[in-house]
Amino acid sequence: PPRAPMASLHVFLPVVLLLFSAAGRGAEAGLQALFQTSRDEVYRQSGIGASVSLASEGFTENAICRQNNCINPIFPGLYDLSKLEQIAWQCTNQTEVHQHVDFCKALLTYDVAMPSPNTSTSVSTLAKQQDDAAATMFFYHLNGLGYEAKEFKKPAASRDDCIKSIWKMVCFTYFPQATSGCSAGDSLSYKKPCRNSCDLYVSACSVECCDESVSCTVTSDSGTDLGYSDVLGPSTECTGSGSQRLGVPIALLFSIFAAHTVAGVASAGDAVPRPAASRSAAGPTQPRGGRWGGAGPLLVAVVAIFCTFSLQGCAFDVPHHMEGNWRKKIDYLIEYEFIEPGKPASTAILNSCSEDLPATVQCSGHGYCKAWSTSVPSSVSFCECDRDWADPECRTRRKSQISAFLWSLFGGIFGADLFYLGYPGWALLKLGTLGGCGLWWVLDVVRTGSGPVYAWNFRVANDLPHWVYVLSTVTVFSLVGFVVALESYLTYRKKKREDIMKLQESEETRHLGKMDDMLEGPRYRMGLQSRNFMDQRDFSGYGATLPSAIPNAGAPYAVPPPPGQAGRFAGPY
Repeated sequence: PPRAPMASLHVFLPVVLLLFSAAGRGAEAGLQALFQTSRDEVYRQSGIGASVSLASEGFTENAICRQNNCINPIFPGLYDLSKLEQIAWQCTNQTEVHQHVDFCKALLTYDVAMPSPNTSTSVSTLAKQQDDAAATMFFYHLNGLGYEAKEFKKPAASRDDCIKSIWKMVCFTYFPQATSGCSAGDSLSYKKPCRNSCDLYVSACSVECCDESVSCTVTSDSGTDLGYSDVLGPSTECTGSGSQRLGVPIALLFSIFAAHTVAGVASAGDAVPRPAASRSAAGPTQPRGGRWGGAGPLLVAVVAIFCTFSLQGCAFDVPHHMEGNWRKKIDYLIEYEFIEPGKPASTAILNSCSEDLPATVQCSGHGYCKAWSTSVPSSVSFCECDRDWADPECRTRRKSQISAFLWSLFGGIFGADLFYLGYPGWALLKLGTLGGCGLWWVLDVVRTGSGPVYAWNFRVANDLPHWVYVLSTVTVFSLVGFVVALESYLTYRKKKREDIMKLQESEETRHLGKMDDMLEGPRYRMGLQSRNFMDQRDFSGYGATLPSAIPNAGAPYAVPPPPGQAGRFAGPY
C-alpha cells in the first residue's frame, strides 16, 4: 500500500538518528583523546600535579567562536590545589567548625577536614583561616570576571547561578570532606572537589575559551588525576554535592520527537479508509513490507550503519596553538597583587588590607579597608574603593555614567553607548537595527540613566545625579514629542486644505454647469482643471480682460464723439 514505506520509516528513523548521535559522541571522544596531552601540559605549567610525558598536538583554533569569561586562572582556587594536596589534614567535628565559619557555613553539611598544624593551633583559628581563604579567592575571582564583588557578600541569596557555582567551588576547595567515620585528630588526605561542581561552574558562567583547554579533569599517562576529581558528587571520594542540573542529550530528544512526529503522520495516513471501488481496482493487497518485504527496514539500518562508520568529512588543516587560550590571559592574581612601595616584587601579596599598613598605602590611596562580614568579629577585610575606582586594589578607573548616559541619549540609536561601554558586537547590532526601531534606544536611555550599569569590566562610576537624568530625559523626549506632533499636525493641515480646495473646485464646476442652461448671454470658458489635486494646482491663465461682443440686433454701437463735441449716445464707450 502507499503508506507502507512511511509506516516502516517511523520505526527506523529514530534508530538512524541515534546511530548518528552515537557516532558524533564517538568523534567528540576521539577529539578529546587527541588533545588530552595538551591539556596535561596546561595543568603541568600551572603547577598542578606531577610532570607528565607529552606528545602534544596543540589546541585547535575556532575562528567563529567568541570567548566568554575566559580568564586566568580559569577556575577559582585552581593554583592552590597542588599546595592543598601537599599539606597534612586531620579529622574535625562538624559542629565545632560551624561555630567559627561564616562565608562557607551554609555549605558545610558534611564532616570537614582541617589542616594539621605543626603547632597547637585551635580549631577556631584554623576554621577562620580557611574561611578567609575561600572568601579571598571568591572576591578575587569575581573581580577577574568583572563583577562587583561587594554586591555578593551573601552568595547563597544570589539569583545568579554563576555566583553560586563560584561560591561552592571555593568552599569545597578549602573545606575538604573528611573520611566517613573518622575520629577527631585522625590524619587524612586531601579530597578534591567533585567534577560536577566544576562542570556546573563552566555551564552556569558560560565559560568559553574557543579551544579544548577548559577541562575540569585531566589524567596523566601515569594515571594521576590532575585538576579536579573525576568523580561525580556526592561521593566519599571527593568533596561536593550533587548537581542540580540534569543533562539530556539533544540528539536523544530530537530522536524521540522525530519518532513521535513520523509515527503520528503514518498513523493518520493509515487511518484514512479507502473506498471499496478503489480497493477492488487496485487488485490484491501486497504485504506491508512493500517491494522489499520485511528486508526493507533491515536494509535501511545496514546502510545507515555503513555510512556512519565509513563516510568522512572534508579534510583541511585546522589552525593549532600550543598554549591554551586562558593561559594567554593575564593572571589576575598577578595583576591585582600588592607590592609595598620600596620593596621587591618577591614580597608581593594578595590584599593590601591583610597587612598592617598606613591608610595612604592601602588600596592605592583610592579607598579604604572594610570588613567583608559584619556578623563575625575580625573578619577578613577588602578594599572599598572610591566612586571612580575599581578592582581589588582600586587601580582601575571606572567609565563615567554621565558619558554613558549622554552617548545613549544622543547617539544611542547608532549604538554609540555600547561602543563606549565596550560591547562592540551588540553595538553593531544596535547600529544595524537603528536602535531596535527606537525601542532599544529608549530602553538603554532609561537603563544607563537609572543607575550604574556594567561596562565590559566593572560598573560605571555613579557620577550622574538622579535629578539631572530625570530632567534631561523629560526635556529631550518632550522636545522630540513636540517636533513629531508639530510635523504630524502640519502634514494633516496640508492634506485637509488640499481636500477642501478640491471640493470647492468640484462644486464650482458643477454649479457653473447648471448656470449655462439657465442663463442667456455670454459664456465664459473655464480654465483647465488640475489633474492632481494632492499637489498645488497648475496655472491656467488670468482669463479674458475684455468682455465678448454682445448681440445688438443690428443697432449701432455707441462711439465716442469727436473732441469738443457732445456725443449722440450715452456711454459706455
